[in-house]
Amino acid sequence: MTLGLWHRMMILRPSGGTTMRYAFGKFEFDSGENVLLREGVRLPARPKVLALLAHLIQRRGRLVYKRELIEWLWPDVAVGVTSLSTLVGEIRGLLGDSGRIQALIQTETGRGYRFVAPVRARPSVGEENHALGLDDSLLIDARFQELRRFESALTELARGRSHGMLVRGVAGSGKRRLVEELIAMARGRGFATASGRCSSSADSPPLRSWIEVLRSFVQGVQKRRIPALLAPDLLNLIHCDPACMGWFAPENQHHSAQVRFRILDSVCRYLTTTARESRCVIVIEDLHRADAGSLLLFNRLLHSLGQAPMMLVGTLCPVALVAGHPNSESLHGILKSGTAESLLLSPLTPPAVAGWQSSFSQPPPS
Repeated sequence: MTLGLWHRMMILRPSGGTTMRYAFGKFEFDSGENVLLREGVRLPARPKVLALLAHLIQRRGRLVYKRELIEWLWPDVAVGVTSLSTLVGEIRGLLGDSGRIQALIQTETGRGYRFVAPVRARPSVGEENHALGLDDSLLIDARFQELRRFESALTELARGRSHGMLVRGVAGSGKRRLVEELIAMARGRGFATASGRCSSSADSPPLRSWIEVLRSFVQGVQKRRIPALLAPDLLNLIHCDPACMGWFAPENQHHSAQVRFRILDSVCRYLTTTARESRCVIVIEDLHRADAGSLLLFNRLLHSLGQAPMMLVGTLCPVALVAGHPNSESLHGILKSGTAESLLLSPLTPPAVAGWQSSFSQPPPS
């Protein structure tokens, strides 16, 4: 097993530390022990086979794209779909399924796979008394409707139609986990992706989230070319040039409006050009912590969505909509403009978590 795959298999474990057992039919997969059992008897299986099975189980019900699975299983190696098809065949052989029956794993030709068997999840042995929380796969179950909206928006994007979206929810409602899933789904479809996170920390530069997005496109594996006309502003921003940062300092908000407009316009033009070359999904997290320039750019890009196939998603806590919050007026303006669909997540309160666990996590029959 490669180091990259081992790291990804550790990510399969819920952030709270609880490992889960997933029962379906006569089978049970233990994510803590990384074993597959049939009626209590361990089945021999390669680590990659188990990693693929775990990934499909934890995303049960939704289509997991071939590209997404290949990037997960072979992060450091270039392989083709034949290697993935071989693993799926091994899983089906272990589970008594087949490409003809597809009772457990369905194939969508040319696209990917969907785990469709009913699953009962519970904490692994010794972790039944772990602090109350949602395993990642249960969170995906609980947010199934939101994931369907993501899937619909991505389908529209594939047809060349742009989409804006605001995901609202209190801290701990699963916003970050949801947008991580969105990015994985987008990458699985072959779309370019980038994300950034706003911060209200005193040592955080202005436009931090957009700097992260630009670095992802320019310096990351995607390495999108910067047009010569936009290069000076964008490179200064990417490198956090002190003079460039100074234009967006709070004390300078009443000065140099033309310079700020030029820089924001350069970012908007670059991202629009990037989307024309390759459909892209951009996620800006924690808009409730955004500086004025970041919100202005988010709003400006929303109004530019018709110029290129792009999906722009922002997340925020509802507290930012309360009168008196520094970002309240800007965020209310975005919501009222109708440029972004709003998804409101219900809180993951202990009673709600207990209800989801009762619905999705019944222990397997003895």
